[in-house]
Amino acid sequence: MCYQIFIEKIGIMIFKIQGIYDIVNLDLKRWGAITLIIIGKILFFTIILIILEFIFNRGVRFLVRRIVNSTHFVWDNILYENKVFDSLSHFFPLSIGLILIKPFFNDYHTIIIYLEKIFDILFVLIVLQFLIRVVNSIMRIATSENNHQTIAVRSFSQLLKIISIIFCILIIIAILTKNDLITVLTSLGAITAFVILVFRDTILGFVSGVQMASTKMIKVGDWIRIPKYNIEGTVIEINLTSAKIENFDKTITSVPTYDLISTAVTNFEFMRQKNIRRIKRSILFNIQSFHFCNSCKLKKFQHVYLIKSYIQKKQEEIDLFNKERNIDISINNINGRRLTNIGIFRKYALEYLSQHPKISQSETLMVRHLEPTPYGLPVELYCFTNTSESIKYEQIQASVFDHLLTAAKEFDLEVTTQVPKKEFLKQW
Repeated sequence: MCYQIFIEKIGIMIFKIQGIYDIVNLDLKRWGAITLIIIGKILFFTIILIILEFIFNRGVRFLVRRIVNSTHFVWDNILYENKVFDSLSHFFPLSIGLILIKPFFNDYHTIIIYLEKIFDILFVLIVLQFLIRVVNSIMRIATSENNHQTIAVRSFSQLLKIISIIFCILIIIAILTKNDLITVLTSLGAITAFVILVFRDTILGFVSGVQMASTKMIKVGDWIRIPKYNIEGTVIEINLTSAKIENFDKTITSVPTYDLISTAVTNFEFMRQKNIRRIKRSILFNIQSFHFCNSCKLKKFQHVYLIKSYIQKKQEEIDLFNKERNIDISINNINGRRLTNIGIFRKYALEYLSQHPKISQSETLMVRHLEPTPYGLPVELYCFTNTSESIKYEQIQASVFDHLLTAAKEFDLEVTTQVPKKEFLKQW
């Protein structure tokens, strides 16, 4: 009897399990069919959007190209090349698609909500793309020449792009979290310090760009030197965060834009505009080779064209000075006034520069003594060439020193090549 009751209970249990399985199996089949229907509708909806995108894109491109070719303006060509009108063409298929969402998915409210969010995000991204392309076009139009306003335009445009990207990201966050934009902005107040830290270089670069544009300190194309980084070259780009400088060895060095106004920067552009360049180099003479010139030496120098009149005039002045004071110059060399070989050479070098066709006579020109050192007396030449071109400048400078170094022998002057030990080690 117990055995029969047990068999009956097992049978009832099996029957119930079979019924549950049939119900679950029926629900799975129904959900599978619904899923296939949704996937099919989404695919069909996507194909329609792709076709609309293709039609509108080609149509807008064809129409805009005809208009651009019929005008003589440059700015519309730049807008077309930067695909600004292509971004506008995306709005039409997306707007039609947004209208068709409800008719297509009328029975699926959840799908409608998600698709509307996706379309809202796509609209934000297209607006962002449109703004960036417009800003790039404006930058190309406004920076056709290398001038100081170029820096301000680049700084403003890059800052505007960064702000646009951040603003669009905040809108997307607001869409995904179902909050308004003010709520999202309020929540960012807690991380303001972090944001400022992240965008520190950007803020400093923007301020630097505005200052350089307003004060006309540096522009693209200027030849500059930054002693802090031991850099000398031509500025090829100044953007929001960094400046690129092409060195004379054709390497590129990038420095923070802020350093262009916060550190010492030498700008050679004014020199290039005046088409002059300074020579400031010295010859080191051995002091042991300095001596007073006797009458025999003076006779020799009186035949040198550049200093002939100088020696005659100076000798008459010295003879008069010694005669008035009854100074016997035959006793020793230091009695009275006498001409020296270094003094005559200094005058010769000055006259040589004054008559050199490649040396500017309208700028400062002098030959002077520097402070004596244990290694000799430096005689410095300070003048300007009448060209700022590097190759010609170096040729002129080399020819001047070729002549003077050789001419020094005629004045019995010894050019020393000794350098301080520290300087020698520094060169190596």
